[in-house]
Amino acid sequence: MPGGRFRALKLWWLSRAQGGEGRQARLRRDLANAAWRAQQAAAAPEWRVVAPVHLQTVCLRHAPPGLAGEALDAHTRGWCEAINRSGRAYLTPAILDGSWMVRVSIGALETQRSDVEALWALMRETAEKASG
Repeated sequence: MPGGRFRALKLWWLSRAQGGEGRQARLRRDLANAAWRAQQAAAAPEWRVVAPVHLQTVCLRHAPPGLAGEALDAHTRGWCEAINRSGRAYLTPAILDGSWMVRVSIGALETQRSDVEALWALMRETAEKASG
């Protein structure tokens, strides 16, 4: 019986456009980009990956020395909002274990490693400038 929304239509179109191998390649690409992003943050001073990276979302925080509690939360929201207002990327601020952090979701159809690298550079520039 027809009616309501056809919720599977997007998935059906994606399946037709990319096929099984195309979807697998895209998922592998996105997972590799998320893992790279998490590795970069884990290796950078003042940056913390704050949740396990199981799929394409990386949850992190820029935590400069001397900032804690409400000041760290304000810093996190501030640099995230600055990036979102710039129109160059969109990040999702969220609360995890009572503190603000930023979620980076990697998975848009055209996202390549160079895009993830450019976002990481933008995040570092914006957050580190805001802290100091």
